[in-house]
Amino acid sequence: MYWIQFFISAVFIVLAGIRLTEYADKLSEQSNIGKAWIGIILLGLVTSLPEAIVSLTSVISLKANNMAIGNLLGSNNFNPMLIVLMDAFYRKGSMTNDIARNKSHDISASFAVILTLVVIGEIFLGKNGFSFRASFVSFGSILIAVLYFAGMWYLSKADSDQIKLYKKDPIKAQDCTVSALEIWTNLTVSAVIVVLAAMWLAQSADVIADRTGLGRTFVGSIFLAVVTSLPEMVVSLSALRLGAFDMAIGNIFGSNMTNLFVVFLCDLFYKGAILTSVDPVHILTASSSIVLVLISCVGMKIKHKRGLFGLGWDSVLMILIFVAVNILLYRFR
Repeated sequence: MYWIQFFISAVFIVLAGIRLTEYADKLSEQSNIGKAWIGIILLGLVTSLPEAIVSLTSVISLKANNMAIGNLLGSNNFNPMLIVLMDAFYRKGSMTNDIARNKSHDISASFAVILTLVVIGEIFLGKNGFSFRASFVSFGSILIAVLYFAGMWYLSKADSDQIKLYKKDPIKAQDCTVSALEIWTNLTVSAVIVVLAAMWLAQSADVIADRTGLGRTFVGSIFLAVVTSLPEMVVSLSALRLGAFDMAIGNIFGSNMTNLFVVFLCDLFYKGAILTSVDPVHILTASSSIVLVLISCVGMKIKHKRGLFGLGWDSVLMILIFVAVNILLYRFR
């Protein structure tokens, strides 16, 4: 029964997530803003909603801190693999060869790495007897929130020139015949479905973790992470079909930033410092996400790459690391 509940709620999350991303893109067309900015801010927030609700439900209702953090860090570990997926579907060689350099991607990737390092540092210090906490949240989580908003502010400044160019280009300014009321109605309804389905998903995942013996850390880092990252996959493949590489990459890095901000939100509702209370194996997942982001960034800068089976060497390396890390997570479960 709990597996049926898990899959049904996952289907609802995927379908509602697809609807969310479709209407988020329509909203972006009406706004006439840059595609990288759309991906990082708008789609990054929208596609991270399942991760946020699942993790908050895990903390508030289930007291499952390991599942909550595992879901967020596992999603961040899975998201860069969407670049590999796009590379596999791209028929013109390595996809990262054709991605133009964009300052917004450098900034969002850098802040995603920095935020992850803060998470790793807090977990490590907690396991060694150090815990720094204000009256309601840990100092590490406060630093995450400050860095997140600093990153968003920096991105808004860096992307301002691109936004101006986009507005001046009559070709890129697409016509959107859908009314604002229809857009916001669909966004709201889809968001409500995601929230309810994500809460149901978290409950079933907690039962699966208990009855299968896999543990909350493994279930959160693998099963929940993949399911809640499916909206990002939908956006990435749709963007690839449209040739909107900036939107796809922006969505991936933007989602990683937002997921780390959700760590701060989880800490607000947790009695104690949540990062100092989780299993140290989360450091492995977090470190892997950093390595995968860095490899993808290097891959976008080095052109004319060759690899195996039509994939660039960066994608091949990311696959090997991702598989190895998940094997280790299973062994340490």
